[in-house]
Amino acid sequence: MNSKKIFLQIIIGLLAISVCSQNNDWENQYVTQINKEKPTATLFYDDSSQDVTSLNGTWNFAYYKDVSEVPNDAKPKAWDKIEVPGTWEMQGYGTPIYTNQIYPFDKNPPFIAGINGNPVGVYQTQFDISEIKDKQIYVHFGSVASAFYLWINDQKVGYSQDSWSPATFNISSYIKKGKNTLRMQVFRWSDGSYLEDQDGWRMSGIFRDVFLVEKEAVHIKDYFAKTDLIAAGAKLNLKIDLSNNLGQKLKKYNIHISLKDSDGKTIAQQEVHADAQVNLSSEFSSIKPWSNEVPHLYTLDIQLKKGKELIDEVQSKIGFKEVALSDKNELLLNGKPFIIKGVNIVEHDPIQGKYITKDRMEKQIKLLKQYNINTIRTAHYPADPYLYKLCDEYGMLVIDEANVESQGMKYEEASLAKDASWEKAHVERLEAMMQRDKNHPSIILWSFGNEAGNGINMEAMQRRAKEIDMSRPTHYHIIDGGVAYDTYGGGIIKFGKPNTFGRYQSVDDMEYLGKTGTDRPYLLNEFAHSMGNSTGNLQEYVDVFEKYPNLIGGCIWDWVDQGLTKSTSGLYGNKIEDENASHEQSKLPGTDFYWAYGGSFGDTPNSGRFCINGLVFPDLTPSSKTQEVKKAYQDIAFKLIDFKQGKIQISNKYHVTNLKSFDFEWLLLKNGEEIKRVPFEVDLLGLSKIDIKLPDWKPETDSGGEYVLQISAMLKNEEKWASKGFEIAFEEWVMAPQNQPELPLKSDSKVKVDEKDNQLIITASEHLFSFNKEKGMLQKVIKNDEEPIFDGMALSFYRAPVDNDLSFKKDWENFRPDSLACKVNSFDVEVLEGNVKLSIAKTYNSKNSQSGISTHEMFTISGDGVVLVALKVQYFGDDLPKSLPRIGYTAKIPKSYDEVNWYGKGPGSSYNDRKTGMRMGIYQASIDDLFTNYIKPQANGNRSEVRWVKVGNQNPIEIKGAKPINFSLQKFDAYQLAKSRFTYQLKENEFNILNIDLEHGPVGNGSCGPSPLQKYKVKPEAKVYQFKIKF
Repeated sequence: MNSKKIFLQIIIGLLAISVCSQNNDWENQYVTQINKEKPTATLFYDDSSQDVTSLNGTWNFAYYKDVSEVPNDAKPKAWDKIEVPGTWEMQGYGTPIYTNQIYPFDKNPPFIAGINGNPVGVYQTQFDISEIKDKQIYVHFGSVASAFYLWINDQKVGYSQDSWSPATFNISSYIKKGKNTLRMQVFRWSDGSYLEDQDGWRMSGIFRDVFLVEKEAVHIKDYFAKTDLIAAGAKLNLKIDLSNNLGQKLKKYNIHISLKDSDGKTIAQQEVHADAQVNLSSEFSSIKPWSNEVPHLYTLDIQLKKGKELIDEVQSKIGFKEVALSDKNELLLNGKPFIIKGVNIVEHDPIQGKYITKDRMEKQIKLLKQYNINTIRTAHYPADPYLYKLCDEYGMLVIDEANVESQGMKYEEASLAKDASWEKAHVERLEAMMQRDKNHPSIILWSFGNEAGNGINMEAMQRRAKEIDMSRPTHYHIIDGGVAYDTYGGGIIKFGKPNTFGRYQSVDDMEYLGKTGTDRPYLLNEFAHSMGNSTGNLQEYVDVFEKYPNLIGGCIWDWVDQGLTKSTSGLYGNKIEDENASHEQSKLPGTDFYWAYGGSFGDTPNSGRFCINGLVFPDLTPSSKTQEVKKAYQDIAFKLIDFKQGKIQISNKYHVTNLKSFDFEWLLLKNGEEIKRVPFEVDLLGLSKIDIKLPDWKPETDSGGEYVLQISAMLKNEEKWASKGFEIAFEEWVMAPQNQPELPLKSDSKVKVDEKDNQLIITASEHLFSFNKEKGMLQKVIKNDEEPIFDGMALSFYRAPVDNDLSFKKDWENFRPDSLACKVNSFDVEVLEGNVKLSIAKTYNSKNSQSGISTHEMFTISGDGVVLVALKVQYFGDDLPKSLPRIGYTAKIPKSYDEVNWYGKGPGSSYNDRKTGMRMGIYQASIDDLFTNYIKPQANGNRSEVRWVKVGNQNPIEIKGAKPINFSLQKFDAYQLAKSRFTYQLKENEFNILNIDLEHGPVGNGSCGPSPLQKYKVKPEAKVYQFKIKF
């Protein structure tokens, strides 16, 4: 760059500073904080220390719809009340807004304007100070969105922005002995909000704990415990910073440190003279490393003493752990290659919004461990400090993500990552996160943020990251303009084409990246978009992660559905009196409560239900999706070598856990019934394999039976996150009968055939079958004065769209499987060998094209009322869809048919690309048990790999396929599910719906990702199906 260009840039920069200096602080990217303390490590999590007082509770509050309405001194004339911490939107002030990419204000950085105004909340509380001499008094805010001014006793103290990092102010010179008043003016949006365009609910207020901290003049300000593993031992490097704002002499001060193991035994201690900064180191010949499997923690005690008097003390739990990158571009945890089996976690509570209680955090961590998830990515900002404490204790790895996302600016030249005037804001957010969280052994990667473009500001973040901490790699996902960070999070290729920023790559893309290699480790930090009925072909992703060294894993998007609990009368947030009861109702269709999403509150702009992407429901209730994750992510793998001899291979994917920690058992099913169960032990070190013969195994000789061998691994002892006997891994193999069963029809009873108008009536034994000749379908079945089918059993190719059917949207809008025009081409009947045979040929034409489906159905009805259905399907035309939703029959049956028994995959729902988490067996369920009440109603409740199903108890309907079939039983038809936006809109019919599917389409990940894998699609190819129904 020549000198003229450099001079011109300097002039432009000075002009920008001059202009921005005239802006409001909250509309000025150069002003990110005023009089705020530098970020430090977390020194406390509650008020259990004598020098920490919680200011949480009921505060005075005044709400203003726009900043222009706030009095000049921010002193309201009247006060309401509000709970702190908490969002003001969930306490009756303003509107919760859900938007993904679009800013909720006009895009014109750094200014804030638009239809939503810029609401302001003024908070006030009081606190007492008993002693002020030689004291240093601080007020600490865990999280305030998005920016605020602080007054103490009507004296303006300072300003802060960054919604998700702490703000600490030294208020020593503003306080008085006795009662003091704290007041805050909180802005809903500020220039900092341009860096907070995260996909999620936009809420405001004080989200995390507020503490008053009273310290002596000299006290511990910060510390950094760095650990290095050396063979079987380790080294601890400890840096301690003291605060001495009053300039006291430190000659009489000493620092004493000790380190104790989990048994309370002191393994190291030192005492040195105090200084502004003290560096200490200790080496250990033997140490227990921290890992997600065995989270060994040591208690570090730092004491500041003046003579023998204890002046200040910090206690924390530290772990000895090492993260590195290998020359193969592997991620190494304590020296061993590690696969991230992760999930993105967005902080969300269906009642509190963005305020998360400690109990909910701990419940989430326990669930994550139970479902074999080993890593969380804090999407897309630093989480509550307490979460990291839990991760340290439970053994959960963390990708810690800076509060930087500006996707609303896109990624080209307007990107704030390319604008030097925003460098300070970018770097400070990274620094705040790293300084706060640096001592947590659970953190393995520092992430620069999400969808924030790429440029000079990312390079600046990398430089600062390495100045603070060289022990952990950095991470980001946008590659245009160069790569400054250590590990990829996306980009390079997507759907077979070059890509600079995307995630949600296909399995084929990941195969390509693995085969061709990458110049640094590649983490797919968002994949398997779990919106609604979803999370298909997950196992294939995990397989490819484990196949190539440079593919270090992935993080599913995301953990929890971000629905807000709402009543049909409009109540939400703190207006809901019984949280548990409202959640139970929200999980049921047609009740007075439901989970709301974008647009439900009149919020504009909004991104609809794109926030409903969770593996668990808003109240943390798991689903079949969660079970699929548990199976795909398990760290014990099983391979069948020889069924007849009972030989299997067991692979231990854990690093340090010996499989002696688990109780194993094998089960053998014959035609769904358990015939044998045998416990056994496995002694196998981590990252090892072993071939074994199952104990007490005897080969089965019945060639006509179907056998299923199942292996299960369960916790031998109680863990912090699960009880003894909790299943952690399983596998099963189905041994099909050597002699495949046929579907014969045998009967000595006679059948009678009559015709009346458009009806063909067949009488057989106790049964009457009525076929509609005009529609070419079975219209009615009567048995002993009951009607098991009373309003038709029609061939259907349609299901209510699931959210991930988006990848087929254009195809289906063109082909319209929901409204194919049916024409009966022929309807023939004959009596042959005592059975009635109906041959029905039909054509299903697409209304929008010259394509369609030709079908030939053969109904063979025996004298005892058994029906054999043979279906031949062919296709014509050039505009056929890549995949059909389903091929099967839909029958209307009486409401009394509300219980089901089946032999197939269960107990939860399953699909052809999401069934590994379910296992074969004989199950029983009610119609309500079979229904999954997705927040946006859609197709659900399918059971796959079904050998037989029996519906109802009296005069049951029994169905068996020549090959495994699918079924679902529901109170709502596909059209009701499709047109309903919310679950409360679902109203029961006067009948139930039985779906018998010969093929049922995949669920995939297409709401924000690739189309389902080819092998799972219901392709428009000529096929023949057969099944038998007994009434």
